[in-house]
Amino acid sequence: MNILETYNDIAPPYCETAFDKDIPQERIYGEFSPDPENIKHHDVNSLGSAWLTEFNDSLSKASIKPNELDKFLMPHTIWKDHQSLQHDFRDYLGPEIIKKHIGDFNYKIGKFELDKRAHWKFPTGIALDVIHPEGESPPIEWITMYLKYENEYGNGRGCIRLVSVKDESAPIGLKALSIYTILDEFTKIPERVGRNRPDGTSHGENIHRKTWLELRHDEQDYNGEHQPLCVVVGGGQGGLTFAARMKAFGYNTLIVESNLKIGDNWRKRYKFLSLHDPFYYHKLPYINTETSPMFSSKDQFANFLECYAKIMELNIWTNSTVTGASFDESKGQWAVSIKNNSTSQVKILNPKHVVFCTGHSGEPNIPKFVNEDKFKGEVVHSSQHTSGANYVGKNALVIGACNSAHDICQDFYEQDCNSVTMLQRSSTCVISSDKALPINCRGVYEADGPDIDTADLMLHSNPLNLTNLIMQQQYRESSKADAQLINALERVGFKTNAGMGATGLFGLYYRRGSGYYIDVGCSKLIIDGKVKVKNARIQELTETGVKLEDGTVIDNLDIIVKATGYSNMKETARKIFGDKVADKLNPVWNFDNEGEFKAMWRPSGHPNFWFMGGNLALARYYSKRLALQIIAQEEGIN
Repeated sequence: MNILETYNDIAPPYCETAFDKDIPQERIYGEFSPDPENIKHHDVNSLGSAWLTEFNDSLSKASIKPNELDKFLMPHTIWKDHQSLQHDFRDYLGPEIIKKHIGDFNYKIGKFELDKRAHWKFPTGIALDVIHPEGESPPIEWITMYLKYENEYGNGRGCIRLVSVKDESAPIGLKALSIYTILDEFTKIPERVGRNRPDGTSHGENIHRKTWLELRHDEQDYNGEHQPLCVVVGGGQGGLTFAARMKAFGYNTLIVESNLKIGDNWRKRYKFLSLHDPFYYHKLPYINTETSPMFSSKDQFANFLECYAKIMELNIWTNSTVTGASFDESKGQWAVSIKNNSTSQVKILNPKHVVFCTGHSGEPNIPKFVNEDKFKGEVVHSSQHTSGANYVGKNALVIGACNSAHDICQDFYEQDCNSVTMLQRSSTCVISSDKALPINCRGVYEADGPDIDTADLMLHSNPLNLTNLIMQQQYRESSKADAQLINALERVGFKTNAGMGATGLFGLYYRRGSGYYIDVGCSKLIIDGKVKVKNARIQELTETGVKLEDGTVIDNLDIIVKATGYSNMKETARKIFGDKVADKLNPVWNFDNEGEFKAMWRPSGHPNFWFMGGNLALARYYSKRLALQIIAQEEGIN
């Protein structure tokens, strides 16, 4: 497959193997010829600073003379904005769209300045990033400028990537490949961290003084006019990080969690589950734990979430369930019914906003097979599986071939099941935890990397077209490191792929939320034949096993686990809030036509209803994005 002939940034086709070439020059330089000599013979700090001075001058005139910007932009420049120019997430694709909207931006950026604290290796705020060194072709490189700005509403940060091209109109021979702006806080509502941290006590005379514990009780005692601004449905990483952000900005938020304790959503998963992402990638806001293991077990992480909720002083009703809600559009207010699971008492609260944080994967996807009721063994979904120790000497079949399926197969084998078979229905993108994963995190999320806010800025500053190109090259490199592993899997019949557009794991996660496996041990079991693999779909179940569409019969089974994933988060919302709310909600996850996530952390389609989901890294970054949108709405910042 010629990936360039069929390439689509939003939904590229699946590829069986990695892209085997450098980033094509035209994808970066477009119609221009690169001019590496300009960078080679000049100081990049001087080049970047001079370009920024001219750009600031033209930007100040752009609403009146938008064509002033032409000399600074490539034909394919993208300005990616997360709430610096307007409330939502937008990617302005190309100079004409940028110029069309420049006069309409709600927030006017007065002036960009170099942020000399932003980059841990380049204290000038300017770095030269060499993507491909010079070889037979000119190098692919860009000057990255880390920026800060203020406007009449608040302050934020940004990032501009400059490429050197042969174009007489380009200031100093440089044009912007991409521009990224992100709002950090509103001037009148500073984040209560660092110098702005709360006092925590009141010195001096205070008649009828209340203790901290009494004040915490009052904060959570919702009656009459004392109502939370937001009710958060679900106390996983999404709900906790969002509530922590709102707390830091001074807004009252209540988390409603159905489990007895925070963290139980992890504790109740299968016994040997652990995080597949490294520690440096999944830090939570406002707290750093240098002694945490690189890969936490589910129970360690559950305990951490429980402690996080206490340390951040979040308002939480555990063992409680949202049973329904209605929205009064005239008041802009919800009536949310919350049942205490122990007493069955129902209380109705009236928040302005509902934030839905039940996990972006939604309800378990549980297919029903022909004659399933005839099977005399046990059939469960992966969300219901606990431990292979319950099946010593038994025969197990796991339907699916992604993370959960592999973990459960490994669990069955290690707990002395007699036989374990994985039923793979479609190919899987596999990367190794020890070799490939560090390549994906290199330079950003690692021990010697930047602080977490800078790391997130570096990751999210790329518009989707650049993200795809970078991921292609990362997977190209990691697939070489994993070549022996991938070849061995293919030899024993396990089918692999390189993801969508050969972007590997992350491209799949961002679009589907599934379709991959980070190998933590099961791949070798498959290669060694300790876990068998069969590529087929089920025709029907029998009393003792399954019959496959190719005619094969897998017999004498004691348990079948459906590691078949989860449905869309929107359907979970329908289950709780009903059709009246759900029918207004937009599809959740994947990308819109500008390359931003659909409906997640942004307007959902229903007034004052918000989706909050994703892995730990996305929860950390987007929790603040969502908090600022709600704050802007409540404070009338327009």
